Amino acid sequence: MPQNDSAPLSQPSVEPVEPAAPAEPAVEAPRAPLPGEPGFKAPLTEKQLKRANQTIKGMFISVGLTLAVVLPVVFLNPGSSKDTYDRQHVDQAAVAQAAQQNITTQGFKALNPSWPDGWYVNRATWNAGAADGVGYWSLGVIKGDTHYGEVLQTDAANPSWISLVTDGSLPTGATRQIDGVAWEERKLPSEKKPKSLLVTEIDGYTYIVRVDGGDEDFMGELATLVQKAAPGR
Repeated sequence: MPQNDSAPLSQPSVEPVEPAAPAEPAVEAPRAPLPGEPGFKAPLTEKQLKRANQTIKGMFISVGLTLAVVLPVVFLNPGSSKDTYDRQHVDQAAVAQAAQQNITTQGFKALNPSWPDGWYVNRATWNAGAADGVGYWSLGVIKGDTHYGEVLQTDAANPSWISLVTDGSLPTGATRQIDGVAWEERKLPSEKKPKSLLVTEIDGYTYIVRVDGGDEDFMGELATLVQKAAPGR
């Protein structure tokens, strides 16, 4: 019998199939809490909506009325100008004369300097010193509408009073000579302004001179005018 030389047919290979993963359960969308459940918010009633609208309307009306009152005041009050300073002039001589009637210190003569052009007084007052018993005369002096200084005069000064009316100033140990008069230099604590001032005694009166901004030249000019007008000189 003839022999069959042909090779046996090969069987196709079969890959093992992995089992499919189980399907994940569907995630439900979050729902709003129902009445009786935590977080449930009842819808506003018609009356509540009306009250809310009335509150908002009232707020706008209140803001509008406030602006109606404030804005005219702002627009009718412009910033300071030379005319503003001029209206602040004080008749120093008249005030000094009137103050003499109220001065409790017997024989006290209030300082009444003559000022150069461009200088004027915007404040002249007598302080009776009810708290410490030291009465004093006070002048607010303006130079050129840009410099402000203050002069205090008393015939009953003591170290405590000087420290009190100068916001705790302390002597520096230095003096400044102005036309033959020695003025004691004092400094204020670092957080205070002005930083420096001058103190002297002339014919029984103590004078304190200080200026805003620590302008040393202006302070020297003011001290010169004070000592020239000091009673008894």
